Amino acid sequence: MNAVMAVGASLPFTVTGKTLTGAPVTSFDSVRYVLHNTTDTLVVAVSPAGVVTALSPSGNNNPVLLDVFTFKNGIVTAEQSIIQVTATAIPGAMLSIQPIPPDSTRLQRGDLKSITPIISNSSTGDTVTIPTVRYEYDPADSLRMACYIPQFSATENFSASQLSTSSCAANANAGQLGLNQIFGFQTGTAWVRARVNVYGVELEDSVQYTITNRFSGGVDVGPTNLAGFQESRLSIVIAPTGTISFFNAFDASFGTSIDIIFDDPSGATATDVPSTIGGSTGNIMGLTGYQGSDRKFLTAGTYWYTIHITQGVAPFNGVTKRGKVIVE
Repeated sequence: MNAVMAVGASLPFTVTGKTLTGAPVTSFDSVRYVLHNTTDTLVVAVSPAGVVTALSPSGNNNPVLLDVFTFKNGIVTAEQSIIQVTATAIPGAMLSIQPIPPDSTRLQRGDLKSITPIISNSSTGDTVTIPTVRYEYDPADSLRMACYIPQFSATENFSASQLSTSSCAANANAGQLGLNQIFGFQTGTAWVRARVNVYGVELEDSVQYTITNRFSGGVDVGPTNLAGFQESRLSIVIAPTGTISFFNAFDASFGTSIDIIFDDPSGATATDVPSTIGGSTGNIMGLTGYQGSDRKFLTAGTYWYTIHITQGVAPFNGVTKRGKVIVE
């Protein structure tokens, strides 16, 4: 799916396929190789048989997208390869997608991460500038991880009903991801893999990411109508060492004051930069309008608390609500 070529080099691209039952497709009615962007004819030439010849450098972070359409029994499927062209080849180049500290293999659930691969010869110091690739994940990890999936449109050669390739359906919750990007759906572990043909040599590297709950969250307390008040995310899940911000969202004109009383105050510890309003650890006392205070929760468990609205105008004065912070 990925290739790095030097100007003047040629590389054949081929297709393989499987039926829905997993049996190999031994032949196609036809195969078409099409450049996604017509201006890329200045960078590469593509033969009807899928041989790509590099003509000029593709430029930084501007890869060539090669769309491949296969026709079989009236159905069209599509795939896409990512091609980067450099002025010259780098002998002995290697591939790495390993995180460089302080980066790590931890990814928050719901977060997008950009991983720029390194393609270089460490002995000579030669490197490919800003390589761009499509990452892959194991099918078993599809509920936890998402990567770039190309989108295709019907053309004059086939209709939308013939095109069987999904248009990013697997990444619907993440939106369309870009090249060099991954997205964490659910907590757990997932392998991310990069496979690149680098100047004619097949290279591969992989990293196992741990997808955690988020490291921050917020509880906002404010008015919603004359019957009471609205609490946002009273039950909130974070990862160990995560931080929760408690905030009095009442306008100062309401005159409210809010206390957050924990069943076990020792579990609500000070953040790296301790809060100066409402105390720095344990219970949070006396948050007035538009004031907030943060607490860090170090270990796994469930931390119950009670919100007390004191002072202020009716019907808010005297209202209490229970909430919990789940750390896992």
